[in-house]
Amino acid sequence: MLERSSAEIEIVLRPAPDAVFALLDGRAMIFSEAGQKIFELDRVGAFIWCKLGEGASLGDVYRALAAQGIDEHAARQFTRQAVDVWIDRALLEVDWRMPTDCVFSAHLGRHKISVRAANRDLLRRLLSPFCVSDQSAGGDGDIAIEAMMLDEQVFLRAEDSTISRCEVEALAPMIKAHVTERLIRSDRWVFSLHAASLVKDGMGLLLCGHPGAGKSTLTLQLVDAGFRYAGDDVALVGADGTICGVPFAITLKEGSWDLLSRLHGDRYDATHCRSDGVRVRYVPIPDAQNESFSTGWIIFLNRVASGPAELTAIDRLDSMKRLIENAFSSDGKLSQTGFFALKRMVAGAQSLQLTYCEAGEARHLLRELCNGKA
Repeated sequence: MLERSSAEIEIVLRPAPDAVFALLDGRAMIFSEAGQKIFELDRVGAFIWCKLGEGASLGDVYRALAAQGIDEHAARQFTRQAVDVWIDRALLEVDWRMPTDCVFSAHLGRHKISVRAANRDLLRRLLSPFCVSDQSAGGDGDIAIEAMMLDEQVFLRAEDSTISRCEVEALAPMIKAHVTERLIRSDRWVFSLHAASLVKDGMGLLLCGHPGAGKSTLTLQLVDAGFRYAGDDVALVGADGTICGVPFAITLKEGSWDLLSRLHGDRYDATHCRSDGVRVRYVPIPDAQNESFSTGWIIFLNRVASGPAELTAIDRLDSMKRLIENAFSSDGKLSQTGFFALKRMVAGAQSLQLTYCEAGEARHLLRELCNGKA
């Protein structure tokens, strides 16, 4: 159970500057100038809104509702439901001041990530998806996030002051998703690929495939076989065709936990829950590759129910077509710059399809390939 921070940190909730409260024929409403919408309030909602507009704290609101004859449990429930909806619709501003000693920074894809937490327990949760971090480093980062708890929910504030919220067990996946989206939208990269990336003898190996193709499990196998880890989910592509992985901790779903236990014992048994309900565990990899590299091998994964592992050569044009299907950019389009970057990348690499059932066999075959024996 995470320690609560609301007692140590004052949280201020106030109506957003562009949110206007009004009455019409005795009915209460909020007009959002930014959203260009009107939201009707019931009697209790209108009471809560007006109290927050007067500068009342949540405790003040609970007590005021109790004075209206609403019991404490119901008062808390009504208030939290209303506050959650208003925050999601950007009708409320949330303000707090963070402690200075619960902070860490990490480097991903040549970007500095700076994260502050309200307490040590929350900080440990935030550390989960990162391979290496410096808990003594503060200061601003290219991507900055603050996290604190209000009752049983975690609230996140980005550097642009936008607020999002989640349950405690969903915090690490949410942080990873937020940072990944920000990296993809960076103007340092011409496009990104859904691919795991590793490095062997200075050359990059890309594992491409749809969700469920086994990218993360095979990545864990290859790291155990001596490959240097660069990322298990997203690869960022520069204008020169070089790749930079995003070395978050490897994310493993339940089907891979037995392998994780065999390779690492019970060191990484903390479980987190993604927004889609899938439970995952994180495996931090020390000495991850954080610099750009040239691609030597592009592997398209084809996982089957049975049969031996085998590699099949793919011509470069077919490889480019497949990669474009898995590419994404900040504006949703592959630019001409991105096209020529992709062409450079494919021209300098071998493209193959790996059909496999057992990850162990696939690991052996890829190791032979990168050693020049396959």
